[in-house]
Amino acid sequence: MNFDISKYRYIEISQKLMWQKVIKLSIYALVFLMPLFWLSFSFEAFEFNKGYLLFILVSIGILAWLGKMIFQDKEIRFRRTPLDLYVLGFLVVMIFSALFSQDKITSLLGFYGRFWPSLMGILSLGGFYFLITNNVKAKEGLIRISGLLKVFLWSAFLAVSISYFSLFGIWARIENVIPGNWQFPQLMKLRIFNSIGGSLEQLAIFLAFISVLVIGLLAFKEKPASAPAGATAGKGEKRGNLGFYLLLFASLFLLMLTDFWPAWLMILLTLLCFLGFAFWKRVFKEDVGRLSLSIFFLLIALIFLLFNPLQSLLPQDSSFSNLPSEVLLEQGTSWSVAGQGLKEHLVLGAGLGNFSYTFAKFKSVDFLQSEFWQIRFDRAGNHIAEIFGTVGILGILSYFLMVGMFLMISLMILKSKSQNPNDKSNPKEPYGVSNRAAKIQIPLLLGFVVLFIGQFVFYQNIILAFSFWLFLGLTVVSWDRTPKEKVYSFKDFPEVGLIFSVIFWVVLIGFAFCFFSLGKYYLADVKYKSYLVNPTQNLKNLEEATRLAEKRGTYHIVLARTYLQRFAQEAAKSTPDNQVIGNMVALAVAEGKAATELSPNRVAAQETLGVIYRDIRGVAQGALEWGTKSFENALALEPRNPVLLTELGKLKVIDNRITEARELFRRAVELMPEYLDANLQLSLLDESEQRIEEAIRRMETLAQFYPFNTEVLFQLGRLYYNSDRIDEAVDLFQQIIRFAPNHANAHYSLGLAYERRGENESALREFEKVLELNPGNEDVVRKIEELRK
Repeated sequence: MNFDISKYRYIEISQKLMWQKVIKLSIYALVFLMPLFWLSFSFEAFEFNKGYLLFILVSIGILAWLGKMIFQDKEIRFRRTPLDLYVLGFLVVMIFSALFSQDKITSLLGFYGRFWPSLMGILSLGGFYFLITNNVKAKEGLIRISGLLKVFLWSAFLAVSISYFSLFGIWARIENVIPGNWQFPQLMKLRIFNSIGGSLEQLAIFLAFISVLVIGLLAFKEKPASAPAGATAGKGEKRGNLGFYLLLFASLFLLMLTDFWPAWLMILLTLLCFLGFAFWKRVFKEDVGRLSLSIFFLLIALIFLLFNPLQSLLPQDSSFSNLPSEVLLEQGTSWSVAGQGLKEHLVLGAGLGNFSYTFAKFKSVDFLQSEFWQIRFDRAGNHIAEIFGTVGILGILSYFLMVGMFLMISLMILKSKSQNPNDKSNPKEPYGVSNRAAKIQIPLLLGFVVLFIGQFVFYQNIILAFSFWLFLGLTVVSWDRTPKEKVYSFKDFPEVGLIFSVIFWVVLIGFAFCFFSLGKYYLADVKYKSYLVNPTQNLKNLEEATRLAEKRGTYHIVLARTYLQRFAQEAAKSTPDNQVIGNMVALAVAEGKAATELSPNRVAAQETLGVIYRDIRGVAQGALEWGTKSFENALALEPRNPVLLTELGKLKVIDNRITEARELFRRAVELMPEYLDANLQLSLLDESEQRIEEAIRRMETLAQFYPFNTEVLFQLGRLYYNSDRIDEAVDLFQQIIRFAPNHANAHYSLGLAYERRGENESALREFEKVLELNPGNEDVVRKIEELRK
């Protein structure tokens, strides 16, 4: 039998290319899909799904990389770069921050609803960085920097196009053209829809980054070899630049429409640095026309930072003048909260992704005077403040050390006259356009710098984090085309090869377990969203979501509140089913306890358990004591919350601990002088202690804050009535009825007031109205009979 050696050689080459193609596919797919990927199946369409995509594709790339080294090359080959130790140090600190976190599941998977930052995401980006530095090359090779940049810019162009389709309502028009009943997801019909994130502000930050990157690429774009300095490009060159200019000015128009000041500031500061560096080092010399675009965008950014010229051009009722904006935590509040959080947890912080914990505990009294005082923010106004508030001094130092060393090494390499003896660059122009390294390194560095500046003025979402690590890795690759490699060959040691094979399969099984677990969590979120679409009909989906993702406290919290609602509905029936009531009470308590056990330092979990015990105290012995304890736990986590202070005070009143209750109500009013419920409770306490005049004064002050609040007006009217100020009481009850014609208590009280004034016919009319609103009420029937006699 004849053996065809060439056939087996072909198979060997095919197997080699298979590993390389899988690595290439995973990297290119990530670079292309991350700006575009989103799914409507889950509760949150963007960060949640992008995080899954990142983890899955990075895992596949790492497995293919390991497989190539172990099964094909028979050697472990690792490219060493000067930044590797700093990257590893940062990743290790993030692991420890998550291990000692105040809420470990939040650190691992991200705060629910935001999902970034998370340990899963940070480690995925770290793996992606090493995939790039070990498999991407500056010029030659299967995966090149230029190829990845092209793919990334195409993806950005499609993301910009999607945003235009949303702004101008094109998706709805396409939907009308498509035959049948097929429809786009409702999310796509929003005018602010874009694939970068859930708001136009996130899009604007991404566009600022893309604009600076394209400006840098155009500044260093090569001209035809025959063209002298200052010559214009030919037709072919113009066609090549057309895509860059189209993306750049399409981004500029969107930036003008959104007019988000942090985006303009990012462009302004980065281009200032670039222009300063270019003039200082004479990067372009006679060809300074290359800087025209940079100067133009710098001036545009400066103008829009000072005022928006479009405001005078667009009509006030224009749809572009009233685009929805994201509610963001103010920068001052962000830094204040972060500083307090750093003081409390100095070494490792409250835990990666736990800004919600830090914010709840350290939000300022000034914040309570804003219109957003009831929002528990899960992110700071900027990423750097969030780092300060969540990962401690070690996290801060490791992050800034990594970034600082990266910038320092990049500048040092740019200063070197020649990075490669085979480089034909002009050694006298280490920065100039004739230097091959500078042509790619400076645009990449500009992209990184604008993202880093953006972290001081805006929070980080997953696509901004991905871009940050992508350009970190690509710039490191551009440093040196002949990097140092650490090689451990085991071609002549099959025993060692067997050990590495076992390690590969262990890693594979580990990734498979992660995929299975994350698949359960994804299915849970799909079921949770289906519950939210129709809560009355889809309770089983919520129960299934809680079972599949039993570590997610949010599902337990929502399920507990749903059971409590079912209990209240059953208890309100004329003939309630005691068995149903008992079951709902038991289930609500069980889910509330599960939430607090999973996340004992989460305010919402403690508050939910307190609300459950508060509402079931009539049917569950000991509920008052447990409810008090739960609200105390919640208040320890959020000490400046007037709602929690007031709810705890109400339970103290029920427990006849009046002094403690009054102190809690007083603290709530100190935090928010116009807070309605606390003032009402203080007024009721004053009345119970026969301090009627003080109670009236408090209610009169409150009525000035809430002139249309029927509860405030009713309580004030009742106090007037009890103080024999009947005419004033009548005026208030009549005012309430004008606001709420079916307010039964106001009609009843007005009837009593009329009766006191001797106006029995008017009183009879009011009581008949009350009977109409509350048929069969014996007290009202008796009152009507007395008046008719």
